[in-house]
Amino acid sequence: MNKIRMPLSKIELLAVYLSYAFRYLYPLILVPYYGRVLGTGGYGVVLAGMSLGNTIWMFVGYGFSTVGSRDIVHTENDSERDPIFREQFTARLLLCIPGLIIGALAAAKSQLLSHVPGAGILVVAGGMLAAFNLGWYFTATGRAQTSVLIEVLGFLLSSALIFTIIRKPQDIDLVFPLTFLSSLVQSLLAYWVVRKEFSGVISHLRKAVDVIKRSTTIFIYGGTSMLLIGASAYMLSLLAAPSEVSAFGVPERLIGAALSLMGPAGQILVPKVMYLVGRNNARANLIARRIFVVFFLGAVVGVIVTRSLSGWIVPLVFGPEFSRAVPVLNFMVLVLPVSVCTQILGVYFLIPRKLERVLVRCGIIGALVNVAAAIPLAKYFGAMGMAEARVLGEVSLLAMLMIGVWRAGLVREILGIGEEFSLHTRFGRWLE
Repeated sequence: MNKIRMPLSKIELLAVYLSYAFRYLYPLILVPYYGRVLGTGGYGVVLAGMSLGNTIWMFVGYGFSTVGSRDIVHTENDSERDPIFREQFTARLLLCIPGLIIGALAAAKSQLLSHVPGAGILVVAGGMLAAFNLGWYFTATGRAQTSVLIEVLGFLLSSALIFTIIRKPQDIDLVFPLTFLSSLVQSLLAYWVVRKEFSGVISHLRKAVDVIKRSTTIFIYGGTSMLLIGASAYMLSLLAAPSEVSAFGVPERLIGAALSLMGPAGQILVPKVMYLVGRNNARANLIARRIFVVFFLGAVVGVIVTRSLSGWIVPLVFGPEFSRAVPVLNFMVLVLPVSVCTQILGVYFLIPRKLERVLVRCGIIGALVNVAAAIPLAKYFGAMGMAEARVLGEVSLLAMLMIGVWRAGLVREILGIGEEFSLHTRFGRWLE
């Protein structure tokens, strides 16, 4: 079995977070740059493209990364990982077919993207390429730092190209080609690193279909809600003016950057929790609760700071024309603590116990609420309406998850009732 090295978690987390600093600073630097150089209209086009690309990425990805990580974490060598890798790759290839069709139709429907030559093709191609990201493979095989390093190099390349070439609103034609180029280089580098670890990339069709079936419940839980979140800017571009897309897109990117802070911890600790659930369930629950406390308190602080300072920081950083994004950001920041709760319950408690059926019901209801609210609210209230729909969808998802956890009998485990840990263990060295 893969040994999850308990004593090294602090060192690994520190290294990963230091490396991820580039990843978090990247959107915070790039968003205001796009806003000032391209203007609200041009940035609205970029946001619509990113939104559609992320949607294709999430659809083709289909929850495969979670299933693949859960399978690989219980392997010992390359020969055992080889069939898992090939099944994962083939499953993604299969979903590229409907992904290409859906993406092409969506790109043709968007008036914003149709005005930029080649944008639709590059957005769809970039979304499918992102679905083949190997971050899940590196993480599950104990190489989170390698994954982060490759991502940082990709972001540095993208930033260098954009800051060097994109200088005026007319350069919007070059945004999507440059973004796709940096993603392609990043993917080629990742596959070059692991080229000797597998015998091929294609598996039997039956096994790939089985991976799709096993990933369906996870996709319905996380994927449907994330699809709707990722598609929010695109949906808004169909219902409102480009300025409204920008007013919503800035808060969406900032909130997304804040939520991505959970990523490095997940890369190290999710495999550990999965490994411990069947061996030391109480320890797995303790780690999950500690993760919740850290990120929930961070989310609360984020809400307070954002609502206190956004009024002068947003116009200062993005320009006076983005002042309309301030009230949207102040409301949408409420997503942070709610999303922390949903992610902890789903990723650290339900998925490691293979309770995907609970996630299916919650995901479907949350998605339906999101769609039902998004269309009328966005149509009549623009950016603020879409933000309200986003918060309403997250709250609905959390409510359903809490009901599902209660019915699954996990309340005592989540609260730690009956676990005989000393105060030193509970509040001392957290990652031991």
